[in-house]
Formats: sequence, structure tokens, C-alpha cells
Amino acid sequence: MTDAVIMCNLRPNQLEHHAALHAAHRLGLKVLLLTDQKADVAPSLLAEQIRVPTYDIAQLVAAGRELARRHQVAGVVTWSDRDVLGTAELAHALDLPGLDPAVAPVFRNKHRMRAALSALPEYLPRFARVTDAGELERAAEHVGTPAVLKPTGAAGSIGIFEIHGPDDLRPAFDRLIAYTRPEVHPIFATSTGELILEEFLTGSEHSVEGYVHEGRVTLAGITDKTTLAPFHTETRHVFPTALPDTASAAVNRMAEKVIRELGLTDGVFHLECKWDGERARLVEVAARVGGDHITSHLVPLATGTSFYENTLRVATGRPPVPATAPPAAAGVQKFLAPHAGTFRRLDGLGEATAVPGLHHLVVDTRPGAAVRVPPEHYMEYALGAAIVRSGTPAEVTAALDTLTSLVRPVVER
Repeated sequence: MTDAVIMCNLRPNQLEHHAALHAAHRLGLKVLLLTDQKADVAPSLLAEQIRVPTYDIAQLVAAGRELARRHQVAGVVTWSDRDVLGTAELAHALDLPGLDPAVAPVFRNKHRMRAALSALPEYLPRFARVTDAGELERAAEHVGTPAVLKPTGAAGSIGIFEIHGPDDLRPAFDRLIAYTRPEVHPIFATSTGELILEEFLTGSEHSVEGYVHEGRVTLAGITDKTTLAPFHTETRHVFPTALPDTASAAVNRMAEKVIRELGLTDGVFHLECKWDGERARLVEVAARVGGDHITSHLVPLATGTSFYENTLRVATGRPPVPATAPPAAAGVQKFLAPHAGTFRRLDGLGEATAVPGLHHLVVDTRPGAAVRVPPEHYMEYALGAAIVRSGTPAEVTAALDTLTSLVRPVVER
């Protein structure tokens, strides 16, 4: 009987979720999908799928057990934050490699994560948990300004507010308390109305992508990130980093220490941090692959090795394989709606196809779709993306700059 892997949902765009499905097939694994919504993919890519409300962990585990009765399941994997808790419980129930369910909540709650890293204070900002106005006042006295107020249980840069003075606190608090409710988004079911106020970290932004197999940490590399103020929306990623060797080494040391301290022994991680010129500081760490095409496309384009294949190797109890190609660089540029309205098109796509090194140019939003922007909504205003490969991070950055000048989102008010 052919081994199978259970996937708990897929990435939200076709480029990324097809990368996951094809990675499984290259490894000879059948794909069994547990999903909230029926996946619109070729039947040949799925051996079976079951619709189940995956935020309900008991139902998720029951559906996974049902699949395991019919198939030889070798591993369980998730591709996003929303299913980290459920995937850990399912892997444990099936006695498969994965994140310990007792450890998993630390990776889904920013306050618990920082509290669990008390032995590594050199990497942490000042922080405080906030659930009501009294805690907000005490947190402000402890943390000071500038600061950042955000939900403890969000994902994808949702709900980040910069606090530059006392007058910024209460409006941001009121908006986030109203937003962080399960009726707004089910991701807040385990952290309803829970926020964290933390010191504003300065410096360049980065993420570290890596794997852990039987306690051994393997780093795939560091990604340089560009974000858009004031809500810290991620707009560009370039892999590998252009940081000098000494800075890269410091970031890597921090990543290894943090992962070990948090107790991740089998799985993958996407760790976000800042480098201020002297030291690395932790923003947060997720027990899943990096999104925005970082691990689906940038890592394999730059290294010759599929991050998704290694994710599946680790999930099925095998060690990851090392990079196989001479080092190159890759990057992604997201095209964001300039304001709320109705999306019509991305202008300039024809000119963009002539940019050297372009690998993918995609439109992720249907023309005519309504678009909302932060702080009202955070998940609708990324309209498309371009992915580029070249020899160095500097060459990739130049190509992405050119693409940014050519591609113009058209959104009618």
C-alpha cells in the first residue's frame, strides 16, 4: 500500500497549494485532504478529501482517524497557522511525527510564546498582555512608547497598530478588542479579546526558514522582508539575505536557541525577527512553512531544493536533504490595492513579462471583486504577485523595483 500524507487545508493561492501537492507526488505520497471548503484541484492530485470544520479539533481528529483506517498514513502536515493546534493533536492521535500538543499553543499565542522564552531575555522586547482597559494602562507604563499593539492569536500581520504616544492607545485597543472575536474570524476562538503590547523594535526585518527532525535544527536560510507602514503589511521578500556574515550568524544563533527553548522537535518553522545593526530581536515564530511564496518558490529557486518536499520528509519521519544547486537568489513582490473599492485589473502586465528573471506573474483577485484595506480588513488587498530569480539578492531587488514601477493596480472607489 502506498504511503499517504494528510494535509490540513491548503495555502490560499494556487501557486502555493499546487507546489505542496506536487511535492507530495514527487515523493510518492498520496494526498489526503481535510478541508473547510472543497478544493478546486485536479482529481489526480488528491487521493481523497473530506470536508470538515477544521477549527473544531475534535472533528478534525475524528476525520483524520477515519482516513487512517482506509489508508496507510505516514504523516500529517499543515501549511498555515490556523491548523497548527489541530495538526499537532491529529499527529499525536495517529502516533506520527509532529509538534507536541502540549507545546503547540505556545506557537499560536504571542504572549505565551514570549513568556516561554524568559530564559532568553536578550532576544525579547518589553511586553505585556492586555485584555481590558486597566491592563492597557499598566502595560503602557511598563512598555513605554513607541510600541506595537496586536492580537496574541492572529496570523499574517493581521491587526498590528503602532503606538507613538498615549493618544494612540485607546483607539487601537477599542478597534482590536472589537476585531479579535470568533464571529469576525474563527482564528480568534482561542484568544478572544487578548492583545499584547510590546516595545517597538527598530532595524531591518527578516525571517528564518528551517526544519527540525528528531530535535536537530536545520536552517534553510534567512529572508529579507519589506513591510508597509503603518500596519506592517509584508510587501516584498528576497531570499537569501543580503545581511553581512556576522549579522547572519547572529540571526541564525538566535533562531536555533529560540526553537530549542520552545520545544519544537519535529516540524518546520518560520521565525520573524529584526536586526538593529548590533543584535537580533525576536518578533515571533510560527510552527509552519513561510507564506507569500517564500518556502514554496523562493527557497527552491535559490537553492535547488524543495522546502515543501523537506517539510513532507520531516512530517513522515525522515531528515531533510541539503541544498543541491549553486547559490542563487529569488524574490517576490506583492501588488496591493491602493484603497478600498472594486478591483478591475493590474495594468502593465505585458511590460512586466519582459523583466529579466521573471518566473511567475499572477493575479490572485477576480476582476469585479470588492477590496477592503486595513484597518477595516487585512486579507483582501493583496491583488497579485511577481516572482523573480537571479544571481544575487541585489539583482533580484533591482528586478522587483522595476516590476513595482510597471505594474499598477486599478481599483475603482
